[in-house]
Amino acid sequence: MASRTAGDNGPSRLQRLRGTFEAWKPRMVRWLLALVALLGIAAELIEPLGNALKGQQLLGGSFAALMALILFDAISESEPKEVVGVHVFADRDELHAAFREAFQARLVRVDFSGFTMQTLLDALRVPLEKMADHEVRTVELKLCIIIAHLNLPMGLPGGLVPAPRSGESDAERFYFRDSPENRQRMRDDFTKHNWITLKNLLERVHQRNPGIVISCEIRESPQIPERKLYILNQETVFTTPYGIERRDVTWHENTYRILDTEGFGPLYGQARYIGWDLRSTSRTTAQIAEHHMECHRNLWNKLADIKPERPVIADPVWTPPRR
Repeated sequence: MASRTAGDNGPSRLQRLRGTFEAWKPRMVRWLLALVALLGIAAELIEPLGNALKGQQLLGGSFAALMALILFDAISESEPKEVVGVHVFADRDELHAAFREAFQARLVRVDFSGFTMQTLLDALRVPLEKMADHEVRTVELKLCIIIAHLNLPMGLPGGLVPAPRSGESDAERFYFRDSPENRQRMRDDFTKHNWITLKNLLERVHQRNPGIVISCEIRESPQIPERKLYILNQETVFTTPYGIERRDVTWHENTYRILDTEGFGPLYGQARYIGWDLRSTSRTTAQIAEHHMECHRNLWNKLADIKPERPVIADPVWTPPRR
């Protein structure tokens, strides 16, 4: 997935021509059908025209052949088509492949929003290792990461406490509430750990490939994310919703019953990740991609001046270590 440059700015001329033809083809079919219908009606109402057409045998074999071609064309296009620029991934490996492709560009930018950047780190690991080993032509890398702020109460992820049974029902019911213990577990075992791991990867890239300009920043958001969002090179956006799952977790020798955010599970159908390409020849697809990118950009800009009082990440900006 190459970034847009002066020599590679979106679809090729042939792709645009094909897209224009595909967009106009249904209209052309409708116009031809309407024209044939009007011609037939006019031939019935206007006797000289009808006689002339019959004399030319236009209502015979030629007319029938024309009608057959038009109807065949209309029927052949009745099957639904895959929309260019829409991606549906049923497996996380497909998202990782999109990351590896994005890292082939000279200018690489990754925007992300989510809870603890666990899946982001999984997707970045291999491309960053290749970058450290000089296997890419990248000259600049920029990472803009938004994570959930885990130092304030939240209901999801949260704790579960048994609720009184209602009537004679044997169904076990629960109340949800904030869980300080679970938030601490997420901070220590995921958010902080992932940030340390990412910084180590970036430091390795810098040490082995110092010619690459690297910038990376994390901003904590008061919004509880409903879905993970990945934006690659300001061109393609991928998203997947957080699910909800009841589970028991053990931490520091204590067991907690929590209501967890299922980041990637098999419970919600085959379309695990859905993506839209800003370069798509489909106007709707491009507008959806732009919508998601603008939402993320707006939140990112707002969080430049709106900070948590007690941040989870004390050093949210990675800078190359001094030699």
